[in-house]
Amino acid sequence: MRKFSCQEVLDHLADYLDEEARADLVLQVDQHLGACHNCRVEVDTIKHTIMIYRAEERVFLPQALTERLSIVLKRAYENCPDEAEPREV
Repeated sequence: MRKFSCQEVLDHLADYLDEEARADLVLQVDQHLGACHNCRVEVDTIKHTIMIYRAEERVFLPQALTERLSIVLKRAYENCPDEAEPREV
């Protein structure tokens, strides 16, 4: 069986996280995750995000983190082109 690259893991991530994923796909991704720390962190982060979303429980962030996130997001939005303006084709 050929080994997946990092890009292939990312390309198949949605299928891998699907509970009905094909066994061969899961095996290939698991094999890659065993050897690739970066992809393992990415997959673990997405799995945790899905678990939080499915928990239907509100998650409250510490006030300091909320404030920092607000500042960063405000800066990011200020630097984004306005989506409402017409684009050249």
